[in-house]
Amino acid sequence: MKRIFILSVYMMFASVGFLLAQDAKSYYSSIEGVGGGEQLKMALHNLIKKMSTVEYGSGVNATWGAFYTTDFIPGEKRRVADMYSSEVRYFGAKGEAVDGMNIEHCVAKSWWGGAENNAYHDLHHLNPSDQEANSKKSNYPLAKLSSVTWTNGVSSVGKAVIAGTSQNAYEPADCYKGDFARTYMYMFTCYQNLTWKYTWMCYEKSEYPTLKPWAVELLLKWHAQDPVSEKEIARNNAVYAIQGNRNPFIDYPRLADFVWGDSVDFSFHLYGDVEDGSGNQAGSGNVAGGDGDGGSEGGNTGGESLLSPDKYTMVLDAENLTLGDTIIFVYENVAMSTEQRANNRGVAAVEISGNEIVSLSPDVQKIVLESGYSGLGFALSVGNGYLYAASNSNNHLRTQDFIDANASWRIVISADGKAEIAAQGDKARNLLQYNSSADIFSCYKSGQKSVSIYAKAPSSETGVAPVSGGDRIVSVYSLSGRCVRRAVPFAEAVKGLSRGVYIVGKEKLVVE
Repeated sequence: MKRIFILSVYMMFASVGFLLAQDAKSYYSSIEGVGGGEQLKMALHNLIKKMSTVEYGSGVNATWGAFYTTDFIPGEKRRVADMYSSEVRYFGAKGEAVDGMNIEHCVAKSWWGGAENNAYHDLHHLNPSDQEANSKKSNYPLAKLSSVTWTNGVSSVGKAVIAGTSQNAYEPADCYKGDFARTYMYMFTCYQNLTWKYTWMCYEKSEYPTLKPWAVELLLKWHAQDPVSEKEIARNNAVYAIQGNRNPFIDYPRLADFVWGDSVDFSFHLYGDVEDGSGNQAGSGNVAGGDGDGGSEGGNTGGESLLSPDKYTMVLDAENLTLGDTIIFVYENVAMSTEQRANNRGVAAVEISGNEIVSLSPDVQKIVLESGYSGLGFALSVGNGYLYAASNSNNHLRTQDFIDANASWRIVISADGKAEIAAQGDKARNLLQYNSSADIFSCYKSGQKSVSIYAKAPSSETGVAPVSGGDRIVSVYSLSGRCVRRAVPFAEAVKGLSRGVYIVGKEKLVVE
């Protein structure tokens, strides 16, 4: 097995302030090095079941009082964050119920018989919900609908084929599918010891795997397609401040693979020496808002010291860029940083020798290439969202949690390594460039400095296997550790992928 030394920085932003890195490591210390699958799920269960819930209903110290802190949209006069509709509503006084809304159990309380236990009160799966959407959703299971009988554009209800049978089901909007998936993973881990009355998605009594195979496949798929957002991170921290426990599938997204996915045969590591037969980091490293690169260097520590990085080399041909690659935008001795500076991105120090980065500061932004909207080039994933051109009248470069045309980029690289990075949407100021006067990275029509792209070099290890057949279900990762495809048959795993080396199950496969 490969052994990798990882420097992890645990930074968790909460509305009440910063949770120190040592606190994060302390909270999750009991799962360090625990074997995957059933053993890891039990360890997580024992960790997250310890909580102090609030009363259900209205009141400052009850559910609606908690929602006032956990479910508002910042900067919008305390508008309620509603994952079930697009209706605009605002909180009144703290603890007051909002007209037209219910307290919604994400996993319906009828599923365990309605007992007013911790699950009944648990804020991690309670949300303010539009009343009509809540009523239409009923207690239906999550699923991909085959036909729709009701929708408000955010929530949809209809029929889905579940285990070969057509059943009533509920499908959230694409931008919330990951939120629901991670909540369900939390619930069926935290409450794995319950006896379940409704068993569409779970077994009646099963501490492992608890979820049925089709449900595991669905949740892992949605978990991958809709990554953790800033909203989820902030909410997880706010609930933790009230209730004293966390949703680990938000803090460590790769935990899902170690509990139910293709890494169940390996131990999960938070930091330090990692063993992982796939050749990638076993732990996540990016607790609640890291840089999305598997945690190898972590997020911004606020310092200027330089680290010896993995090998990043200048890309001289856009054809060499592959889905799943990890890249850095550089102009001379500065790189785009993780800092969102108003409507632009700040800078971080790098040291270049020849065509290779030899050292970099911890706050350099690492970007993972994903597929753009409807085949429009690449999407630029920064862990908590996607870079997008935000304005056609100002020089804006911001982050959003979904991929559209303005978050899709065409990349052309000249022979000298200068890159033209153009958003494909309707924003006129769509070239991502460096402004040396303002010392920022942003979007411009022209006139600023073209950047160079440095990509993490593939592993030089041997062990690349030819593509073979098989019907076992696997997930596909780039060598940077980014999930490219999830829960697909082995024989279909790399079909249509760009040339490169991928981790499929526990094997390295080459696509030429």
